Amino acid sequence: MLNWSIGVIVGFIGFIPAFFAFTITVIQYFKDKYDHLRYLAGMWFFLSIWILFQGISDLFLSIELHFVCFYALIAFSFFGNLAVDTLTRDSVDLLKMIITTIISCFVIYFSLDLENFPAFNPEAIIVENAVSSYPTMAGNFRIAVLIQSIWLVSVAVYGSLKIFIHTPKKLKIHSSLNLFGTYLWGIQPIWLQFTTLEQKYPGIATASMSLGILLIAIVFVKNPKLAYILPVKVYRILIHNTKTEKTIFKHDWNRLNINSSEDFFSRMMQSINTVFEKTISKGNIREIGFDEAIATFKVSKDLPLVCALISSHSSITLRKAFNKFADDVFCNFENNEINGRALLEKHFPFIP
Repeated sequence: MLNWSIGVIVGFIGFIPAFFAFTITVIQYFKDKYDHLRYLAGMWFFLSIWILFQGISDLFLSIELHFVCFYALIAFSFFGNLAVDTLTRDSVDLLKMIITTIISCFVIYFSLDLENFPAFNPEAIIVENAVSSYPTMAGNFRIAVLIQSIWLVSVAVYGSLKIFIHTPKKLKIHSSLNLFGTYLWGIQPIWLQFTTLEQKYPGIATASMSLGILLIAIVFVKNPKLAYILPVKVYRILIHNTKTEKTIFKHDWNRLNINSSEDFFSRMMQSINTVFEKTISKGNIREIGFDEAIATFKVSKDLPLVCALISSHSSITLRKAFNKFADDVFCNFENNEINGRALLEKHFPFIP
């Protein structure tokens, strides 16, 4: 007989917004190719698996199926680290990945009955009458899962808070929604485990997680600028005619915090002109590192044009966008029409 409890029904209903969050994130990723969307999609997929198998295991009263939830949580943790690092850093934090790996190994170790491998540990989850909507874990397995959950949520909250603190006022409402979404899927389900609310309101933790990730997915799909507040700060982009030595187009996103920024930009253009004169293989993206910033530039193969981008760091997404921007500039110049503002909106909609 199937266990059609309220918790099971809420679980299956909760799977719908969770998988919808995954779907819209994947669609947006294939449209824009932003790296953070790939990792967020991975998070939403494995949290959807968690929610789905929680409902299935409750429906069939299966302890074995419920272990799939915790293995999905492991994959969710790795994607969570990658997502946070992509949003807040210019590289992956190896220490966080090592800590996540160690904790995950303990979760797997305590979930197995090593004497009867590959059987699951029968003492890992205590069930008296039936599998509850949020089963009671026991022993070392419970400790390992709680540590992993707290660690994952701590990383996510850190990332969301860091973005919120550095978010400009015009994006503050979206950053606040992201922070609230992190609370819903991360913090609230954990503190619910130390209360009796889950018994009084079956499925409340599942519903909270589903709504939280859907909220975050919508925020990042609708407002890609939120993902690029950190770690790269973009200062200026310009189009320079190397024949007339005049700047055709210039746009500033942020002010470079040095005593004489214009002197720096002048020095940067001199360096680019020097490289331009010596460059044999044109048409490729090049970079020049300065103490204050990095200059990324691309020189046309056939035209006296160079496009330059000045930023605090470089990133794959930024380089891809800049490459497409430069190609459009060179193409439009041949047709005697360069609309720099339109090209900015087309290729750099994610820069705040």
